[in-house]
Amino acid sequence: MARSALILIGVAAVGVAAACANQPVAAPLVAQSSGRQCFLARDVNGYTPVSDDAVDVKVGANRYFRLSLDGSCPQSAFSRRVALRTTGGGDWICQGLDAEVVVPFVAGAQRCLVNDVQPISKEAWLADRRAR
Repeated sequence: MARSALILIGVAAVGVAAACANQPVAAPLVAQSSGRQCFLARDVNGYTPVSDDAVDVKVGANRYFRLSLDGSCPQSAFSRRVALRTTGGGDWICQGLDAEVVVPFVAGAQRCLVNDVQPISKEAWLADRRAR
């Protein structure tokens, strides 16, 4: 009797371990392990236009990214504020096509699709801010 109880406990433990192994991995862990760096649009707290087809964003206290835009987005160079909106249905921005920059102006809003996301150094962020 005690032996069959031990076998049942062993089988149950194997079942629990298998169920845990089949759980999906959270997005941030996948992004970190694959070498990509991801961020949430809501965590962006700084913006610097670089050119008509690129903007830099500051995320949190000390992370910086250059967002390359698909085509020209001239209004981004003149706006003091922009919105960053995800496009893929998720909350994370990890790569191009995950987001768009929305630039408000008098005639409405210009939407500029992000086609590449690259981390940059704090020094590059500061240099771009000084150049403006």
